[in-house]
This record gives sequence, structure tokens and C-alpha cells, in this order.
Amino acid sequence: MLLALLLSTLPALALPTADGAPPRALETFSGSLYPGEITSPPLSWELYRDVDEFMFHYAITGGSEPDDLVYVWIEETGLRWDSLMGEGWSYCDCFLPAGSYSITIEADAAASSPLTYSIGFHLVPQPPVDFNGFILANSNVFPNDYGSFGAFFPSAASHQVVLGATSGDYEFFMDGESKAVVTGTTELSIDFTLGFHVFQVLAGEGDVRWSVQILGPPKLEVRILNTCPVLNPDSGESTCVIGAEATASDGGNPTVSYLWSGGSFNSTSSQWVEWTPPPGVADFTLTVEASAPGYLSDTDMLKAQVVPEFPSSAFPLIIAVALAVVLLTRRPRR
Repeated sequence: MLLALLLSTLPALALPTADGAPPRALETFSGSLYPGEITSPPLSWELYRDVDEFMFHYAITGGSEPDDLVYVWIEETGLRWDSLMGEGWSYCDCFLPAGSYSITIEADAAASSPLTYSIGFHLVPQPPVDFNGFILANSNVFPNDYGSFGAFFPSAASHQVVLGATSGDYEFFMDGESKAVVTGTTELSIDFTLGFHVFQVLAGEGDVRWSVQILGPPKLEVRILNTCPVLNPDSGESTCVIGAEATASDGGNPTVSYLWSGGSFNSTSSQWVEWTPPPGVADFTLTVEASAPGYLSDTDMLKAQVVPEFPSSAFPLIIAVALAVVLLTRRPRR
């Protein structure tokens, strides 16, 4: 009886708390620029999924003078991030459809030395997650401008938030409300409602190195390993082999189950699958979900394109139209 009672309570037990990890990257770029230099040609970014919102990360090193600045923009969208210095995050409530993008990066002409950049575009994360940044005292940008970041909470719950400052001090905000002034290590227990919450770091005096870690149950991070070429069934290209890989946020090695959706697969539960598009469809979104006991699940998506086949019923009509055109062009003129 006692054993049965204990077993009946297992589903209600909370998952163990795990340390955070940085948000998952969609794409990253790095390099160096001399003062006034610009990336030419622009850097290429092939985005294989639609993104409703994202996080922009930057880390600029090589100088600490007020003009040691870097500028970043996406050519096709008009989105840009100006006067970047140090390290930080910026949340963008921006829709990016799958496609090709050109990223341009420029160093300020008045920079005191060559500048090294590392930038990235990241998915909005779920806990556990951590963020780090470095705000220089000479920064020309008001810290709030590029000190905003956020996370999505899949359910209402209380989470431990660990705030750190290894140099300087800062004020930590959640959804516009001040939560703490941080001079070393501060731990908070915050009740989060379901949905997206935005955080901000407002620097104090001097150079500020900050960290924000939101603890939570361990989770999986799954990514599709390859892409599908544009398929053309008329040329014999009618299938695509794709695979996925999942990693655990706590470094564990759980038994992962995969579930594919979005078309016809030779198996919907294998790590590697063969996908066959249905006839007459030009665009498809393939989705894989990874799950494991004791871990939060995760999904990844891939856009696939197919050259539509002409349905067989259309051939008589096409032939009739072609014959009519030929007859009309061959009629003698009076």
C-alpha cells in the first residue's frame, strides 16, 4: 500500500533544477575590422526556418575609447544595431521568414585600433538559461538600449535567479520593474507567469561585467543536422534524407526519442529519416521534437521547397492550348 502511494506521487514530483546555458544560436559571425573598414561583400546568412522573434548578441574587443564602435545591419530588412561596444544582448520582436540574408558589419572610422567582433542571432530561450555582458564606462550607448534580453516561460512557476557582478554594479529589471541592485552575487526567487518576460541591466559607475542566470529543470536542445535541396520530382529528385541531434543542458546522456511531422516519412520516430513530399506542394515545414524522461522537450524546424509537378489531368489541356496556338499562327492572312 505504501509503495503504491509513493509511486502515485512520482508524476507530481518536480524535475531537478539545472544550471543555465546560453540561448541557442541560429547563426554566428566573427572577424576583425580596421577603423573605417566594412565587410565587403556582406556576410551571407541562410535561414532555414521562419523566426517570429530573436535575440541579438554582440561582443566587441580591441579598444575601450568612446569611438571604438561597431555597427551591424541586415541589408534586406533595415534592422540595425549601432554604436556597439563591449558585450551585450538585444531582444528583437521581429519576424524573419526563412531565406537568404546579407549581414554588414562596419568599424567606426574614428576607432583607435582594429576591432574584433563576434555577433550572433539566437532563438528566444526557455529556462534554464544564462546571459552575460560587459558594459564599458566609455560606452556611447545608454546601457538599456543593448542590455535587454528575455526568456519564454512555458508555465507559471517560481525560479531561482542568480545575478552576478564581477566588476562594477548594476540594477536589474524584470518587465520594467526594479528587482535588485547587484554589487556581487545576488540570488532571487521570482514567481513568473506563463509567457515572455523581458529583463534589463542598467549599469552603474565604471566598467560593469554582469551575469544573469535563470535556473530551471534540465532541458533538451535539438537541431536538424542538414538541409534539403530544392526537390524536383520530374528530374528524379523526390526524396530527402535528414537527421537531428539533441543535447542535454545538464551534460547528461539521456535516451532521446524523436518525432517528425510535416509530410511523408519512412519513419516518424527515427533520428535519421527519409522525407517524400506530396505531389503539387511547393513549400513545406518539417518539424522534429526531441524528448527524454526527466527533461523538457525541444523542437526544431526546417523549410523545404519542391518544384511542383504538373498533374496528369493538366496535360490534355496543355496540349489543346498548344495546338490552338499553332493553328492560329498558321492561318493565312487576307
